[in-house]
Amino acid sequence: MCGNEKNDSWDENKSGLALFFLEHPEAARALEEADNDSLNGADLACKSALCQQRGMYLEAAEMFRAAWRKCYSEEYIREFGAQLDFIAGELKSCPGPIVDIASGRGMLVEKLLEGARAPITATDLSPTVLKEHLGARFPNETESGRLTLTPCDATALPFPDSSIPALTTCLGLQNIPGPERTVRELRRVCEGRLYAMCAFFPEDDRENQEAAARLGLPGAYSQSKLQGLLERCGWRVAPHEGRPFRTMPTPVGVVVPGAGFDALPVVETTSWFTTLICE
Repeated sequence: MCGNEKNDSWDENKSGLALFFLEHPEAARALEEADNDSLNGADLACKSALCQQRGMYLEAAEMFRAAWRKCYSEEYIREFGAQLDFIAGELKSCPGPIVDIASGRGMLVEKLLEGARAPITATDLSPTVLKEHLGARFPNETESGRLTLTPCDATALPFPDSSIPALTTCLGLQNIPGPERTVRELRRVCEGRLYAMCAFFPEDDRENQEAAARLGLPGAYSQSKLQGLLERCGWRVAPHEGRPFRTMPTPVGVVVPGAGFDALPVVETTSWFTTLICE
């Protein structure tokens, strides 16, 4: 099941925002005229999406990164980067190929391109996100074959059994509803290690754990539960844990009322990043 057999949520979100701007041209004008520094993170992300709709992919990517930095604390950004650096360092000498799962906007893929020598395959259910984010930003790498873009469903990967020496994912695994099929599929194709970078909340953080469950992700933000799932599916797991930090809910749009950046957390909490090293 590869390609478009499931809905492309990135494309659906893009279409929904395009409809909003069509119905509210004054909001589009306000974003266009506003200095980027004056916009909060959610509105700047909407301005990024507006650029994307107009085919300004490089400008959109730069704007989204600026929005991301506005939405999260210095501690969050530092710890996030530390985990990416750890994974890239682990795979520096990997002969490859390295396959990244649920690549999204490609923050981990970018780090791997900088630090690893191996060819890299970026995968996502959405052809849209691969083309408009990774394809637009790394045309030389895609043309040379250093970076391959493969739209596919993570529950049915287009790779033979035990064919991939290194799998990676950045916040992807825990954002897949009902991840057991994906976890077993990753086990099928992997002959080496899976590096799954995740964000977690405390077990007793009832409000945020229940909010994750309402999003269809029960247990996904619990380190013990996600690690337990991986182990039940045949993986041996060694966590590489980062330092905990305080996390606030991300801002809501003002120019685009109600626009959000990240659904979690819903209330202030302690969180941390962990890379689950699975063999």
